[in-house]
Parts: sequence; C-alpha cells; structure tokens
Amino acid sequence: MTPTGTKPRWPTTNTFLQIALLVSVAGFLGYYDGIRFIIPPAPLVLGLQVIVLLAALVLHRADLLTFRTGLVPLVLLATWACLTVLWADSPETAGQRWLLIFAPGLLLAALAAADAFPARSFARLKWALVIITIASFVFSLSIYIFGEVIAVGELLRFRVVDLGGWTIGVFEGGRQYLDQTIYIHRFSGFTSNPNSFALFAALATIMLCATIGRPRDTRGYAMAGVFIVILFILVISASRAALAMALAGIVVVTLLRLEQRRLAQLCVFGVLALTCLLYLAAVLQSTGAGGKGAEVFEFRERADIWRLALSAIGNVWATGVGFGLTEEAVFAPLGVPSSGHSVPLSLLLETGIPGLVLLLLTWFWPVFALTRRDRPLDGTSIAIVALLIALFVHQAIDSSVFRYHWAHFVFVYLIGASSQLAARRENG
Repeated sequence: MTPTGTKPRWPTTNTFLQIALLVSVAGFLGYYDGIRFIIPPAPLVLGLQVIVLLAALVLHRADLLTFRTGLVPLVLLATWACLTVLWADSPETAGQRWLLIFAPGLLLAALAAADAFPARSFARLKWALVIITIASFVFSLSIYIFGEVIAVGELLRFRVVDLGGWTIGVFEGGRQYLDQTIYIHRFSGFTSNPNSFALFAALATIMLCATIGRPRDTRGYAMAGVFIVILFILVISASRAALAMALAGIVVVTLLRLEQRRLAQLCVFGVLALTCLLYLAAVLQSTGAGGKGAEVFEFRERADIWRLALSAIGNVWATGVGFGLTEEAVFAPLGVPSSGHSVPLSLLLETGIPGLVLLLLTWFWPVFALTRRDRPLDGTSIAIVALLIALFVHQAIDSSVFRYHWAHFVFVYLIGASSQLAARRENG
C-alpha cells in the first residue's frame, strides 16, 4: 500500500477501477435494429478492459500483488478451471474462454481488493446501474409509443423507429398468464433481452435498499423516490429470476440492518437448499411426475435442460468436461442449443465436484467474512453481502457469471471489494 504521508500515484487504483467497471458494464449495452443487437465489438471491449487493467497493474503492482485472503477461493477456482482445459475435448476453445473470462476477471478483482476508497467506487457503480435502468426504461417506453412492430414469433417481436435510415429499437419478449387473458410487455431496453434489463433493475434495487437512509431532507426524499422508481421498473419487468433475486436481497438487507447476522448467514444455506429443491421440482415437471402447476411457476424449457444436465453429471462429476464447454460437450450431442441456464449446474458439468465446491467458497466466503460480529456493518458491506446471496439466487436459473458478460464483471468486483472491506475490518 502507499506509505503514510506520501501522495498516491495518479491515476489511483480507485480511478482505474471506476474506468474498468464502466467499460465492463457499458461495453455490453446497445440497441436492436430490427434484425440484430448492435453492440460495441467484443475485441474492442476486451481490449479496453485489458489496457486499463494492465496499466493499473504496471503503476500499482505493489498494491495489486498484495496478498488478499478474500481472493484465494477465486484464484483456486481459476486454477482448477484452467487445469480442466487439459482434458477438454477442445482444449483450444476451453483455453480461449478461460482467458476471456478469468484474465480480466482476476485483474478486476485484484484492483477492487486494492481500492483505497471502496465505498466511493460502490456508490458510483450503484448510480451507474440506476442510470442505465432508468434510461433503458425511458428508451423502451419511447420505442413502445412511437415504434413500429416487427413480429418474429407469437410472443417475440421487435419495436423499431426509423430515424432517416438509422433504425433503433428494442426486443420484446411478451409473457401471457391466466390462459392468455393477461399479456405483459417485457422490453430489453439497452440490453440484449428483457431478463438482462431486469437484472440491472434488481441489482440497483438491492444497492439502493442497502444504502438508503431515512428520508429526513430533500436529498433523502429524492433517494426514496429513485428507489420507488427502480422498484416499479423491476416489478413491471415480470422477470421471475430478477424478482426472486430482489426479494432475497431485501430480506438479507433487512436482517443485517436489524443486526441479525446469524440469520443472514443462514440465508446462504437456505438458498442452497431451495436451489436443490428447485432443480428437483423442474425434473418432476419435465417428466410429468409433478403435474402441471400455475403458469407463473412453470419452468418451460429450463425443466428439460436441467433434467438433461443432471442426468449427465454421473459421467463427469469427478473432473468435468472442461471449462466453458457445457453447450458443446453436453447439450450439442443431444441436439439441444443451450448452455445450461444455471451457473451451479454448468460449473459442475464443466469442472466437476472440485469446481462446484470452489465456486461455493468463492461466492459465499465473503458473506461470512463480512458478517463477523467484531465490527459494525456499513451500508456498502451490507449491500455486498445481500448482492452476493441474491445474485446466486438469480444465477441458479441463469448463466451470466463465469461467461463473458457484464454480470460476471460485477460479480468479480463484488468479490474484490469484499476482500478489501474484510481486510479493513480485521485491521481495525
């Protein structure tokens, strides 16, 4: 760390971290032109990430290479995932995906762990997600009012506006309930699909819930108003995964604000148990043994995918098929175009039981490190604990983390920031 009394080298780790986070989140935003999702080229986003992170490593290598206990599980998971490349059917593909995900991911986590101002970085990320959520909603609403519908399926369509030859629009994945008597418009905003848009709203909801204070003045009332707006956007998104995530996060925030740390820790085991029950219910629904439930609780294509994934575990549970190869090694031979729709199941298939254990340690070690009773919890620590537990709820039925996706970089940032905050708590 920078010696006491000396001026930190500029740009500071905090500056580099904020730039890296901005690139890692905003780089995945775009719009539809009625045919495809227009987004900055992946090589450009990756290149900017690597340039910023390597510059931080060169200028602040003493800070970034400082031993951080909280990063050990992530490093071990990355190491084991790298080893699985050796026995993968396509080592070149698995190796490329490992580099794409873990090279910038580890550097970003290390940068977050070295951040001298973790609360400031977290606050700016929070407001970035709030702005993206509100801007996406306004954009979707504008396209809905002024746009033209291009149908591509029964419930799938584009809404576009022609601006003198430049076509911009959103993707609409509608959802019907109660025997098609209720139709819910679900728009993608500045993301690739409605569920990704809802994930932005869920993250922003939990962040605001954890850091908002009692509205005693104009600023406080403004914060409360922003929270209500974001919550409204989340609710009308009708994303079951995002709503479940937000509910879990709000429960954890409430428990920690009431100093019920043991109950918040028990939420980890509750989430894991409910995840197992979720997979069991999906398998029963897929085979017909569970009967047909209410539409809102139907797993649709996920039920069949999870059943196939669970049936494949018996052959690969020890070492996995190789990192990043769920689709090619497990589902493609069965004629199913899917990557698993579940991070725990995907990592289990790709890296075996050792990888799953390391995944759970990586995900939940910070929860227990930050909720020890030796120090009071600030809003940032509460938010990170709630976000980690809630994000696992979301990723149990989705697969964005440990893929080249903006949510993965938010996740590794949370791991790094939690390491910094836990170290501060230990050092007093």
